[in-house]
Amino acid sequence: MSKDYLFIDVDKISQEGLIVMILLPIATYLLVQHLQKTSRAEYLRGLAKAARLRRSKKDHAKVFEHYKSKGLDHEDYAYLPLEDYSALPKKDVVSALSYRLSSLLSFRKKNGVNALTEELYTEAFKKKEKAGLLKNVPITVKDCIGVQGCLSTGGLSVRADSSKISDSNSLVVQTLIDQGAIVLARGNTSQCMMLPESHNNVWGETKNPWDKTRTPGGSSGGDAVTVSTGCVPLSVGSDVGGSIRIPAAFCGIPGFKPTPGRISKLGCMAPRLGDRHGMAMAIPSTIGPMAESVEACKTFCEAVWTEDHFEGDASLPPMTFDHDEYEKKGKLNLAYFKSDGWFEPCSAALRGLEETVAKLKKAGHKVQEIEFPGDGWRTYQLYVALSASEGDMKGFTLGLEGEDLIPEYEQLKQAASLPNFLRPLVSRLLDERRGSLVNNSRSGGIACYDLQQLMADVLELRKFWSKTYKELGVDAILHVALPLPALKCGTSGDLTGAFSYTLLGNLILFPAGVVPVTTIREEEQAYPMENLPKNQRDHWAKKASACMEGSAGMPMSVAVMTEMYRDEKCLRIMKEVERVVEFDETPEAWKE
Repeated sequence: MSKDYLFIDVDKISQEGLIVMILLPIATYLLVQHLQKTSRAEYLRGLAKAARLRRSKKDHAKVFEHYKSKGLDHEDYAYLPLEDYSALPKKDVVSALSYRLSSLLSFRKKNGVNALTEELYTEAFKKKEKAGLLKNVPITVKDCIGVQGCLSTGGLSVRADSSKISDSNSLVVQTLIDQGAIVLARGNTSQCMMLPESHNNVWGETKNPWDKTRTPGGSSGGDAVTVSTGCVPLSVGSDVGGSIRIPAAFCGIPGFKPTPGRISKLGCMAPRLGDRHGMAMAIPSTIGPMAESVEACKTFCEAVWTEDHFEGDASLPPMTFDHDEYEKKGKLNLAYFKSDGWFEPCSAALRGLEETVAKLKKAGHKVQEIEFPGDGWRTYQLYVALSASEGDMKGFTLGLEGEDLIPEYEQLKQAASLPNFLRPLVSRLLDERRGSLVNNSRSGGIACYDLQQLMADVLELRKFWSKTYKELGVDAILHVALPLPALKCGTSGDLTGAFSYTLLGNLILFPAGVVPVTTIREEEQAYPMENLPKNQRDHWAKKASACMEGSAGMPMSVAVMTEMYRDEKCLRIMKEVERVVEFDETPEAWKE
């Protein structure tokens, strides 16, 4: 064969022809990539749509027939103390609260709060009554915690495939059912479960029942709404940076994050490819309750910390509920700090804390003000550095398997993917707080040695806080639960720095809970720049000011934190805060 047929004579090709020869393969490759991505996106949208369709086709007629034939009123079953449900007929409880959930909180209510992902009214109605600490207690369970017959999406469209419907309960849910609990529904969460909102492409966006222009928080937002609206007295969430305490505070209910490792996570999904989430070794998530009262949170823990639960997961320390610790009497020795130095609380948050302290003192307890132990700036930076250590939000994007991140992640993705050579320049152009975070992450991830040093920093931080706690000689440390009220929907990407107060407990592994103490007054709907330290008069402060606009009536909470494995003590002190404050307000906007 002649060489003329094997080689192209470049001299005989025009310049335009050469350009076409070079660009055509590139264009073809890009077109194929675009078509593949488009096809994948359509496939994932189809999975989500099919999941919503399956939900809408479920038949709950017999449940609602029972409700109507018996002339029940769901208001008679709402906002009851948890212990009251055991004395009521199970089918009446299920039908009344199923009706309340379905008509007021589900996708069926136009312009509603959209708190639920899946509904289990018929299944709950058919199940036999079971004796136990939670006999006839209706509950909702966060979307990521396995429930038989349900998806566990974690807000990921790829997990909405019908083949992923669970054929068994997670260990924690089975333990609760064995204690008599009745699962009525699943609560919505955020995509990838790392936002203080509850919004995803499968189930949509959940709204706050106090103000539907605001978020209920996240990532356990849907389950905070079910409790806040009196639809159930207890819900089950999870927490890795505040995902129980943020929505509990935003929705005006108690929420408790136990010491990590005391409740099994067997049967729970992780929003990562193949459920593989290595960073859980450094910052472990934990399952916990949100409830109508601290006593109900206590009952949840009492019901779960049993021999059966420990036998189901050998990794758990076999620590049953310490009744002696919880029931102790006598005066408390407490400390509190007003600010972590990273994000100043609004005036309503501070007032709520100060009023709580005054009431505790009036009750005879010793309460001393302290400065924030350590460095609040470094604490927040450390959490961000660990979370971003993989670089480019790689774990998120791989876990999504072709689905785009929702808009709330946009700023985080931009920061994570910023070319490393630009980071020094960008950090100087930004304000001090955001600039410091730019230099705490690397596109492409960090070196193994650097990750080990971050882990060493975390261990040092834990030692420091344990030492500080002992030196103070206190029963617990109090602080504002959050510096701001519930954020406006869709704005969490602009205010990620506001959640430093919750993530502290996750870093140092302390049990921590929140208790509502007040609501914002008309004159407190501001975040004055002149009252802030100079290094906080920045972009986030402007966004915080916007958040405060129209916030009158929103709930604010106080947080309680104790040493590791002092969970029962933390609950006891939370209960005392609840007792002296006597917060009894409930939301109304969700009914509109």
